Amino acid sequence: MLPLERYAVLYDKYAMPIGKGAGVEVSLDQLAEVLYCTVRNVKLIIRRLEDEGWITWQAGRGRGNLSRLTFQVDKDSLLLQLSQERAELGEYKQAFDMLHTYSDGTQVLSKFVDWLDSQFGYKTESWAGKPQADILRIPSYYQIQTLDPAELVYAFDSHMIRQLFDQLVYYSEEYKQYMPSIAHAWEHNEDASIWTFYLRKGILFHNGRELTAEDVVFSMTRLSQRNKIQSWMLRTLDRAEALGPYVVRIHLTRPHWLFLRILCSASLSIVPHDFGGLTEEEFWSLPIGTGPFRLKEWSENQFVLEAHTSYFQGRPHLDGVMLAYVPKEAAPRTKSNKWQKLLYGQDSLHQEPNDAWTKVELLPRGCSLVVWNMRKQGPQRSIAFRRAMNAIIDRQRMLEELGDNWVYPAYGFYPNEQTPHEGDPYDPDYAQVLLAEAGYDGTPITLMTHEGHEKEVHWIQQHCAAYGIEVRIEIATWQSIREPEVMHMADGILSCIVLAEDEVCLLEMYEQDGGCIKEFMLPEFHPWVRERIEQVLSTPDETERRARLSAIERRARDDGFILFLLHNKMGTHSHPSVRGVGLNSLGWVNFKDVFVAST
Repeated sequence: MLPLERYAVLYDKYAMPIGKGAGVEVSLDQLAEVLYCTVRNVKLIIRRLEDEGWITWQAGRGRGNLSRLTFQVDKDSLLLQLSQERAELGEYKQAFDMLHTYSDGTQVLSKFVDWLDSQFGYKTESWAGKPQADILRIPSYYQIQTLDPAELVYAFDSHMIRQLFDQLVYYSEEYKQYMPSIAHAWEHNEDASIWTFYLRKGILFHNGRELTAEDVVFSMTRLSQRNKIQSWMLRTLDRAEALGPYVVRIHLTRPHWLFLRILCSASLSIVPHDFGGLTEEEFWSLPIGTGPFRLKEWSENQFVLEAHTSYFQGRPHLDGVMLAYVPKEAAPRTKSNKWQKLLYGQDSLHQEPNDAWTKVELLPRGCSLVVWNMRKQGPQRSIAFRRAMNAIIDRQRMLEELGDNWVYPAYGFYPNEQTPHEGDPYDPDYAQVLLAEAGYDGTPITLMTHEGHEKEVHWIQQHCAAYGIEVRIEIATWQSIREPEVMHMADGILSCIVLAEDEVCLLEMYEQDGGCIKEFMLPEFHPWVRERIEQVLSTPDETERRARLSAIERRARDDGFILFLLHNKMGTHSHPSVRGVGLNSLGWVNFKDVFVAST
């Protein structure tokens, strides 16, 4: 980095605007002044730049005679080349840092992003000692927050955890039934308070050790600890016991007809009881599981997965998956497709590949919403004000003006066939009546969100200004927005939820410590919600369970505690030769199933 910095300083001082080939008469003392160093250091710098082939140096003969410095390389071309070399080494952060430092006022950053765009997608190349390996590279504009299933919060992390770990069972969205995974069979007693699971033999962790009942007991006991974010999932756990190396019995304190659905969650992933011989802190920096991929690298630059060749449900077709952490400005900028063999994720919806490409879309369960803080004094404590906000928000206009992947106004958590045709509560005249009823005096309200939802919160700010409501915006990080002292600064939090595990995710919103819905509820609301949840767990009939969950949603909506906004769509495009591309309930492609057919 240092030689480039020195070259850039000298180039900008002496070669602009002539460029490459420019020569200048200069003394060592003058260079020392420009580079803020001693004459001795200048000589070392000149020698290094000559060795790189970036300059030629003709020393002046005799004391006081000027020397000749000639620039052999265009600075912008050099900067682009060095940035590309960094990226090819997986040093994406360093590449962008270099560009932000030295490319101001040039087109180098734009050229680099165009080049980087061409590096993503499916490729066959030499990798990890294999002369031909099938690799999928994906740009990621968000960092993974955690790989600890017990501390899981975000859908992005959930998908990555599922690449590394397995659960006892999983739920098939295609067949609408529970399927074997680590457990090949299971049974329960009459009231679903005792469950017995029979484990497959020969399931290997990534370090080669066989999974046994001891790992399952350990994982469940660990998750049930009160200091874990997802401990609510096992709050009915009495004990888990190993009846043998491949049999586990789980005793619950009460009937639990959603227990299988809970076990499908990524938070119920099975981790090794011995942490692979590492300390727990060491383990979570590079964890091992039994999943289809093992973690090869997790750094500030990239997240690299390698196929688990002994995976019990079949080796992945891909040899590796690499997520490159890049700034948001690196998002694909053009409508032309430059990714080889695969366009991936939500950003692909903005692009227009060839007609021959396959388009896969998903309308996931979930929506964007605002949750009002009922524990903080402010206008939002008035039910009339909250209902006024519901009537003020013109969701159809919001949909049209925001564009992106938003597809329907939201009037609840779940989109369905009727969603596009439901009546919009937008009614500005009624909103004015409600504001008067609330005695609203123009007091500003603070809306908080995290990175990625700035557009939505700014739209609300501008829209509310027309009604005399001043909205102050706070943008938190993914981590800080869950800190109580940060969260409770807000009158409301705007976020987007994905209900990947259906009923379980609904329970999670009301039960999870640190989530804004539970944190912002009035204390009096908790017992009512908990009673309905207990009824849900003790009800074997799915239709009845959904009705009871809908009652909680209905009250939250009618009280204006939750302001529903928009439903979004996720999708991807794939080249005709790429097969196995389908979106899971989290809106991600299942990496294990992707392969390339012969052409």
